[in-house]
Amino acid sequence: MEKIAETILNNLPVGLMIIEANGNIIEASPSACQILGCPMEGFVGHNWGDLFLSQGDNLEFSEVVLEVIQKETSRIERITPYYLPDGEKKYLSVISSALREKKKISGIVVLFEDLTELYRMHAREKKILEQNHKLATLRAESLILFARSVAHQIRNPITTIAGFSRLLERRADDASREPLAAIKEETHKLETIVRSVSEYSAIVLGPITPVNLWVIIEEAKQSIINHPAILNQGIEWEIECPDMSIKVDHDLMSQVLSELLINGAEFSGPGARLKLCAKEEGQDIIITVTDSGPGFTPEGLKMAFDPFFTTKPVGAGMGLTRAKRIVNEHQGNITIENVPGNGGRVIITLPIKPF
Repeated sequence: MEKIAETILNNLPVGLMIIEANGNIIEASPSACQILGCPMEGFVGHNWGDLFLSQGDNLEFSEVVLEVIQKETSRIERITPYYLPDGEKKYLSVISSALREKKKISGIVVLFEDLTELYRMHAREKKILEQNHKLATLRAESLILFARSVAHQIRNPITTIAGFSRLLERRADDASREPLAAIKEETHKLETIVRSVSEYSAIVLGPITPVNLWVIIEEAKQSIINHPAILNQGIEWEIECPDMSIKVDHDLMSQVLSELLINGAEFSGPGARLKLCAKEEGQDIIITVTDSGPGFTPEGLKMAFDPFFTTKPVGAGMGLTRAKRIVNEHQGNITIENVPGNGGRVIITLPIKPF
């Protein structure tokens, strides 16, 4: 049995120490010595307090052992920093468990695992996410400034062109009416783009207040009942939403759902089936809008949220761009995907506790 125990101890992937009630270390695995940066002879036969309590840098590590004795608890688990003799910092998952004989602590078993690489990987990922967030913020700010500039610079010329084309149209002969009608039509398209850009640049997050999600859904539906894609089109609605409250800018989030429902109806055509679902998942609320249309094209999957991208014959291509900005302002995320079989889906993820 001793040979088996020795084999197990020598092959443990985690560090293990057994400490007597007087603080003497009577057993240590090779992994323990490797993780803590000390040779085997530096542990076994030495006192825990002499080795670790004298090291001011490793008090948190030592406390995991001391608290088992002081609080007389059977088990303590904690992640603590640990400094090697050369100053290198590690992060260890430490578990200390009391050994008892006749209801008294006779020793302590300490298990620890080196999580340093995992911590470093998380730190790298966090840095990358922070950089991406910063770039996304700068891109959004640049887009807002660009949008304001475009709207300002183009609005007045468009108004002038539209006004003169209407004036000329009243005086024009039959030969001139067709080109004037084309000018009028294209001017109307530009007016739509300028209006959409102005609306995008004017988005300002208002008060964040608790509101029942059902209220927002019903308001979104009511706001679009007279839209050409909805009115008399035989839309089939399917709503799956628990009675839940979310913290959002009420008006802006209603605008987001309205935009997604209109998009779904337009892409699906008459008799569209629109399904809106909501659920809590961890610390988030997930809202999905699914339609019965043909789904997103490969190009659409990549560019749907880009300004002015549209596959519709009319419109400025700013709807999903506007929705994305509103969701991002709520510290949320919005993505799209194709539904297996048929249809497209938009997924909104919002934090339960924003800000």
